[in-house]
Amino acid sequence: MRVLITGVNGFLGAHLAPLLRGQGHVVGGLLRPGATLPKSLNGMPTWTVEENNAGFTGPLREFAPDVVVHLAALYVAEHKPEDVVPLVRANVEYGARLLDAMREAGCNAMVYAGTSWQHYRDEGYCPTNLYAATKQAFSILADYYLDVAGLRLLELHLYDSYGEDDPRKKLINLLKFSAETADKLPMSKGEQRIHLVHVDDLSRGFAMACEQVCAFQSGERKVYRLPSEQAVSLRELVDTFNAVDPAHPVRVTWGERPYRQREVFRPWEAAEVLPGWQPRISLEEGLRRVRGSPGADK
Repeated sequence: MRVLITGVNGFLGAHLAPLLRGQGHVVGGLLRPGATLPKSLNGMPTWTVEENNAGFTGPLREFAPDVVVHLAALYVAEHKPEDVVPLVRANVEYGARLLDAMREAGCNAMVYAGTSWQHYRDEGYCPTNLYAATKQAFSILADYYLDVAGLRLLELHLYDSYGEDDPRKKLINLLKFSAETADKLPMSKGEQRIHLVHVDDLSRGFAMACEQVCAFQSGERKVYRLPSEQAVSLRELVDTFNAVDPAHPVRVTWGERPYRQREVFRPWEAAEVLPGWQPRISLEEGLRRVRGSPGADK
């Protein structure tokens, strides 16, 4: 296959691209101005999308992908007024221009990332935050192109991701930093249950989705999810984190931070899991890799 990835320099994209290339597929990427590729992607064809989100059609016609994987997004957990325009531009306008360019260029298959945060209170659609609302807005826009252009769409709803080379200031990295510095980490009461999925498992899921979407009928869309084997509470997560390296535990002060305004205590699990996929990296093994603990399977 020929696969074009948006957000190819992001955490997931930088893992998915080499996986696809290793499977023999031809991979290209779309980048924002000023973005740089990791060394693992040297030699991969890329195109820069202008600041005004223009310039999609040319790369699509030149590369002629069989599948577009749309990963580019702006994530803000709790937005401020100044975040509204960047969120809409990154998660709605960018995607709308991409869909329209696909129609113009004759590219008709897309795999894209949704989020479990589109399902607050375990509902079919209830956004946890503005980020989730913009992800849903893109999905609604895609309905138009699904009908008029006969696109084939596969939407994968994701949970929390992690990995040993994750540059983001996410929960696992906060735990790791606190363990290394021996600083106490203030957290909420820790009653939330979450799915944590290793980035290698997510990459494998997206690679499988690329193959599956090519078999869809014109105008067909399916929604699946990529969960961990079992959701765990934050307290259980910390216990497992400490168990893999008991010599360097993280010291958490529970109840020191309030819950968010729309805290998710039970993850959405209503949709089917991507057919044929299941996580291979257990939470314990993944945390061993993150912490560089003896016995970790690299």
